[in-house]
Amino acid sequence: MAPEVKLARITEPADEGDVMREQLDYLIDHVALKAQCGCCECRRYFRARAALLEIFDSPHRRPRLMKAA
Repeated sequence: MAPEVKLARITEPADEGDVMREQLDYLIDHVALKAQCGCCECRRYFRARAALLEIFDSPHRRPRLMKAA
């Protein structure tokens, strides 16, 4: 009699939004604890921060928000 073969479990992919929030939390905590030591994690934080705040740099670049119906 042949041995029983068990199939590997396939897990669902992680939600991208959850992963990004987790990474932002990690970077914020790192910068807060290390007082901006200048390491690669601090540089990642500042790149992410710059990208997220870019929308506020110029009034011409702001997207128009639509009111909910």
